[in-house]
Amino acid sequence: MMHFSKLEDTPMFRQEIQCVEENAELMRGRCLKFYKGCRKYTEGLQDGHSGDIAFVSALETFGGDQNDPTCVAFGGPIMTQFTVALKEMASYKEVLRSEIERMLNDRLLQFVNVDLQEIKDARKPFDKASLAYDQAREKFMSLRKSTKTDVAAAIEEELLAAKTSFELARFNLVSALSKFEAKRRFEFVEAVSGMMSAHLRFFKQGYELLHNMEPFVNQVLAYAQQYRECSNYEQESLSERMQEHIRQIDRESKLSLTGYTGPTVSDGMQPITRGSQKAIEAVMQSAAKGKVTSHLEILVKS
Repeated sequence: MMHFSKLEDTPMFRQEIQCVEENAELMRGRCLKFYKGCRKYTEGLQDGHSGDIAFVSALETFGGDQNDPTCVAFGGPIMTQFTVALKEMASYKEVLRSEIERMLNDRLLQFVNVDLQEIKDARKPFDKASLAYDQAREKFMSLRKSTKTDVAAAIEEELLAAKTSFELARFNLVSALSKFEAKRRFEFVEAVSGMMSAHLRFFKQGYELLHNMEPFVNQVLAYAQQYRECSNYEQESLSERMQEHIRQIDRESKLSLTGYTGPTVSDGMQPITRGSQKAIEAVMQSAAKGKVTSHLEILVKS
């Protein structure tokens, strides 16, 4: 819909001005509310960037130096290689925050503080010029035939000057309102679309970065799986050897009960007693539960 198709100063024209001004005021409230949400979002991105940097720093500290044997033992140097990518992704997030600041936050403030403010600034001179024009017109209409020619000419000149000022003020207000009506048709759609495009670039950059790292990540995961399987095998082997050792002790204790005298006191060892046998049985029952050490201590004490 095209506004101000007719520029004559009519009641309908004045009503159209008032309608557009009301729309502008409603738009001001919408913009300020939207700006508040945008600010909260960009502040969240900024906090997220700070969190990313803190996480990278913590990972670097945890991973340690490649010359540190302790760090090498748990794969620290491999972990620290990921920090380069994490720093890069953090920089992408900061760029996203900056673009949203420019595309949304700044443009919303520009619209409220400049475009909508121009309407208010144009309204005051218009009201003033309108009042002066009405007064000059009333003064001119009150002239009588007996009024001196020079006085009538001066009043007519005042009327023409007041009309010129009024028309200029009226068209300044119309220009501000027309600018608002035209700009709101594309300004916000363009800003939000640009914001979505910035998100698209953000996720695309992150995907490409991680996609290039995918072979290395998969390689590290494969190595970790091999280490896990090897560790499980070693744990099972250790558990079996400990159980076999306990069974050997049990066999020796049974032989002692059937008449085997075992080592003498002079050998520095004591024969296995019933108390010792009970301790051994406790060790056998708890070996699979990871409590071998504590029960071995019981065995030694017995």
